Amino acid sequence: MTNMDYNEFEALLAEYLPEEGKSGEKVVGTIESKERNFTYLDVPSQVTTVRVKTEEVEKYNVGDEIEVMLVGETPEGEFLIGSRKRIEMEIGWEKLKKAYEAKEKLTGRVVREVRGGYILEIFSHQVFLPKSLSETRNGQKILGKDVEVLIKELKEERKGKKVTVSRKDVAASVRNEEFTKINVGDVLEGTISEILPFGIVVTLGHLRGFIHISEISWKKAEKIEGFELGQKLTVKVIQLEEEKKNIKLSLKALTVNPWETAKEKYQIGDVVDGKVTKMLQYGVLVEIMDGVEGLVHVSDFTWNKKKVAISEFAKLGDSLKVKILEFKPEGRKLKLGVKQLSADPWETAGEKYKIGTRLTGKVAEVKAYGIFVEVEEGIDVFIHQADFCWVGSKKFEKGQEVECEVIELDLEAKKIKGSIKVLAKSPWETVVENYKVGDIVEKEIKNIQDFGLFVKLEEGIDGFIPTQLVSRDYIKDLRETFKVGDMITGKIIEIDTERQKIKISIKAYELDSEKREQRELIEKYGTVGE
Repeated sequence: MTNMDYNEFEALLAEYLPEEGKSGEKVVGTIESKERNFTYLDVPSQVTTVRVKTEEVEKYNVGDEIEVMLVGETPEGEFLIGSRKRIEMEIGWEKLKKAYEAKEKLTGRVVREVRGGYILEIFSHQVFLPKSLSETRNGQKILGKDVEVLIKELKEERKGKKVTVSRKDVAASVRNEEFTKINVGDVLEGTISEILPFGIVVTLGHLRGFIHISEISWKKAEKIEGFELGQKLTVKVIQLEEEKKNIKLSLKALTVNPWETAKEKYQIGDVVDGKVTKMLQYGVLVEIMDGVEGLVHVSDFTWNKKKVAISEFAKLGDSLKVKILEFKPEGRKLKLGVKQLSADPWETAGEKYKIGTRLTGKVAEVKAYGIFVEVEEGIDVFIHQADFCWVGSKKFEKGQEVECEVIELDLEAKKIKGSIKVLAKSPWETVVENYKVGDIVEKEIKNIQDFGLFVKLEEGIDGFIPTQLVSRDYIKDLRETFKVGDMITGKIIEIDTERQKIKISIKAYELDSEKREQRELIEKYGTVGE
């Protein structure tokens, strides 16, 4: 309670109490008369009549004998002033102290609302109920009502008596009492007070319990549907947390666990019919009986190792035949497979797809870097774009029939690499068959570099003429003498099979031509002119 709250409280208390005189003597008298403002008592021990405020003795009648405390006298000395309130407050204070020590619940009337709380009257005393301990929510009004409280603090100081009470502690006490009567396994009736994205809050008397979304049904659910505020529910207690007074409830625990039923019905290896209930990024959920779902992982749709689209194999609501691969009812774990309904084609792939084997299949997937060709269910052959053809490039479409040859086989990784171009002779093989060292060739210049000329021998194969062999004469800048597209005549002087390179010499051809001319002249004239 703040000082401001107490100051206001003490001011009210001072106004309410009768003025204190010097006597403090307690006397017993008989009510002689009652008027609107004052009541008069005949007290045998006093010569003067005792006057008491009528509001203090409203429940008494003329002729009743009551005890009052003398607190002073009127200015003229006509009457002694008595207070029944002082007597009742003394009695009430003792009752408050006993109730405080015994932690006994009391009932008080809310007589006024002040800043920070309420003033209650209990046993003729005004006590303070802080708003934080009043249990008033959503604008709830308690002024003028009787409320049950526990004494939170009781002080008797020189300034006066201060009492702070709490409804919150009463509610906590009631909740504690109710909590101790609940046991795990109890079936209770409750009312839905709140619906959250992850569960339902249920009011149980003065307590609140919680049903997590996973405890609503044996089926996996992502959102809560079919419930409304105020709805009555029968629930089962599955866990109690003493410290926080948390009560965990369950609806599904009131029904037979379908996983226990499935335990008796199914076993690993069984082939069953199910229904696709959910599409996931990594697979699909398939329900094999009400409340029992299992996962078919994307990798268990086909023996093929390449990435597949789940939509190619199943759609939401589809009936799907599956095989039970893993089954742990106690953990609600069920793993299913589709590819396991057929034999693993990779078990015989070592014999069927040896390196050098020719295969025919249809393009299953087209990528920027190559194609996948399905040669049988579950087995694709990958052909890199570099293996499409020896020269140039090719384009393929899904479904197109393709012939290829196995060039790599990795059984452990379950991968096969194929080639289309190996089915035809390479340009190099053609060159080796058609050309030999010493042949004179006339070819077109394809490219000019500082270090030499490149000429086109065959599609995909170039011949190279180093700078020092382009002429018997010294040529400083090749580009001044030659142009791309020019035809040149040269002599093949080297065929490097290992590096697949052919070297040509124009200089050798020119020297050979000169020697040939000399021979012809000698043969014709017997000498060569100066």
